[in-house]
Amino acid sequence: MHSAFLKTSTALLAITVGTMAHGQTAAPVPAAVAPAAEMPTQGLADIVVTAQRRTESAQHAAIAIDVVSPAELTGKGVMTASTLNAVAPALTVQQGGGANTTFFIRGVGNYTNNAYSDPAIAFNLDGVYLGRPTSTTGTFFDLQRIEVLKGPQGTLYGRNATGGAINIIPNKPVLGERSLNVALGAGNYNAINAEVAANVPLSDIAALRVAATSVYHTGYYKDGTGDENGKAARVQLLVKPDNRISLRLSGDYSHQGGVGSGASYIGTENYTPGSPSTAKSPANYTFTPANLDPYSGLLSPASRAYFSGQVIPGAFVNPAPLSRPYLDNNYYGVTGEASLETGLGTLTVIPAYRRSDLDFVFNGPSFRSSHNVEKDQQFSTEARLQGKRIGPVDWLVGGYYFDETVRGQYAINQYQIISFQNFTSKTKSYAGFGRLTLHLSDRLRLVGGGRYTKDDKTFNANVSTLVEACARPTCFGGPSLPVVDTLAQFVGGPTIPGVPVPYGTSGNIALFIPNTVVSSIDKGRFTYRVAGEFDLAPRSLLYASYETGYRSGGFSVAPGHEMFKPEYVDAWTLGSKNRFFDNRVQLNIEAFYWKYRDQQVSHFGIDANNSVNFFTENVGRSTLKGVDIDAQFLVTPTTQLSGTVQYLDSRVTSYQYNTPKAALEPVVGCPFSTPSAASPIYVVNCSGKRAYNSPKWSVNAGVEQTIPLDDYKVVVSGSLQYRSNTVIGFDYLPQQNTGGNTTYDASLSFGDAKDRWTVTGFIRNLTNRAVPTYAQFVGSVGNQITSTYAPPRTYGARAAFKF
Repeated sequence: MHSAFLKTSTALLAITVGTMAHGQTAAPVPAAVAPAAEMPTQGLADIVVTAQRRTESAQHAAIAIDVVSPAELTGKGVMTASTLNAVAPALTVQQGGGANTTFFIRGVGNYTNNAYSDPAIAFNLDGVYLGRPTSTTGTFFDLQRIEVLKGPQGTLYGRNATGGAINIIPNKPVLGERSLNVALGAGNYNAINAEVAANVPLSDIAALRVAATSVYHTGYYKDGTGDENGKAARVQLLVKPDNRISLRLSGDYSHQGGVGSGASYIGTENYTPGSPSTAKSPANYTFTPANLDPYSGLLSPASRAYFSGQVIPGAFVNPAPLSRPYLDNNYYGVTGEASLETGLGTLTVIPAYRRSDLDFVFNGPSFRSSHNVEKDQQFSTEARLQGKRIGPVDWLVGGYYFDETVRGQYAINQYQIISFQNFTSKTKSYAGFGRLTLHLSDRLRLVGGGRYTKDDKTFNANVSTLVEACARPTCFGGPSLPVVDTLAQFVGGPTIPGVPVPYGTSGNIALFIPNTVVSSIDKGRFTYRVAGEFDLAPRSLLYASYETGYRSGGFSVAPGHEMFKPEYVDAWTLGSKNRFFDNRVQLNIEAFYWKYRDQQVSHFGIDANNSVNFFTENVGRSTLKGVDIDAQFLVTPTTQLSGTVQYLDSRVTSYQYNTPKAALEPVVGCPFSTPSAASPIYVVNCSGKRAYNSPKWSVNAGVEQTIPLDDYKVVVSGSLQYRSNTVIGFDYLPQQNTGGNTTYDASLSFGDAKDRWTVTGFIRNLTNRAVPTYAQFVGSVGNQITSTYAPPRTYGARAAFKF
């Protein structure tokens, strides 16, 4: 999908195609591209991208990329990272606990729920890689476009881009322009949204751009969770003393408040010896539904009553009420960009500093309360030289440095276990990269690129754990452990490791277990890309590529799982991008084949102390293959159709993990071995299963009709999104399948013919379908299963003005 619903724009088409020569800004027009004067007077607008660290038309970029325009973001209501999957079929976005946002591209991603591991999808804001999954907040305003790159991007991007990259590109200051854009919106769930952006010329060589946004709505769930309460601002200064030098300084701030993401109980898996495997439960278990509204939330009266009757094994206590979640997070960033035209080419240097101050509480069946206080700081610098063409050769060289420090204090209450985690994680990453393009003719090019990355990581954690157990034959009705932030706050708490201390009045005891993790990683890796590009016709491109990817290993505080290895990917791509019928029809086709090894998977499991913990481990190999088709058709100058279809066959070909022997068999949708005296563990084998978050079919389709009315116009648009069944939970249980889901959106706009103002009414998820996005099984509390859902039906109006 390349910016569906864009209007015909002869001026933009002429400027873009006339100045883009397969990536070289202001270069002569090659034979394969028609001069601007020969372009048709009507046609699909061209989209400019910088995904390959150069300015070029999206139709000339020989890579797999989705480009999302601001109009599309507005039409789909994309104001945060958690709703970005509404406009990119290959992308799945999940809202994790607290402030975490997780991205999957074609089934590649990570259930990242802490600061111990790095995301598989590189998230880049204004050319700067953001190292933490919490740092994507407050970025979706005053945007030029969003680029979603599919497949490994390690050659040209900073770090950890095995699955792809998401580039958030804000509008830049414009010299000589005085403008003001204002947008106001309101809708159900008490939604109130505002955005303003002003461009002010300071002189002939300087301009200032100031933008701000506020996003608010009450919770989609009955307990108030699933809300949004965010504010953000960005200030940019551009100075261009002459045509050779460009200096830009950007500063941004955002605040995330409110309650946070929500979930609801689906039901429980009850141990029923001798029961056969069914469509709803594995063997020896029977599923009992909770019979609650999908948007009931975990804290509604009905949900509280349901959950209070569960029993926690081991301590035999009834779970105490969950704590009320909240978010109080602040994000800061400063970015510089200096560009200098030299005799060798264009030198660009991008230094950046980012900081996050996080304070949030989240909950769930596995967590009565998890209070996270975290301070993240990162400094990065990228320098690259886009060299001047030497004969038939274009070239680029660059270097990258990334320095991150994460300090965290977590107090994680799991009813009968409290884990107090104090840790410091440090990463220094160095990289050198380069790319050569050999023009064998005006139509045929060969491309080669490589990058060497060196990661130095250290991890130092002190963990104090309280474990509640039963010291008598029966202890039913004992209390859950209290919600406290430090060991010292535990009244009557034990201070000697392993020495039991009575707790409560039902014969329970509490044990104090300390743990220290001190680990380091010193790892380097060379990744590369080779490709061929051929212009079949002036508006038809054929390309093929092979690329390798690498994501560094990391740490956790779970005993027995303190470290995990890097993951690697090999990706083959064959694609074609085409425009036909006087630029009115676009048809892009891409076939892909990816091979992963040592793939990292984060999940809840049993650690070496036989306690429930969250950690990352390497699980073997997986294979992803499929076809992506993107089509647009400008039926008339005022009628446009668009559609994207992705077929994805994603399988884990080698996927085994261990879980210790317990009183009951594991609740999992994969076969497992029988423990023995020599090997007291279950070996779970999920080989052959579909990969997580990888629907076999993904379809986006839309139509936009413009009705001219003299000095005004009416625009009617409608769209649908279909996703076939998707696995959205680690355990492959039946309840962790989404089934097929189709949602519909519609909007009606009235405004000035020159787009100086417009008023839009919209409705999203027209049929109010509850679409599950993440399902979690919790064996430590009554074998509970919960699910998080995409937003229900929302509607409202938005007015936008340009001055």
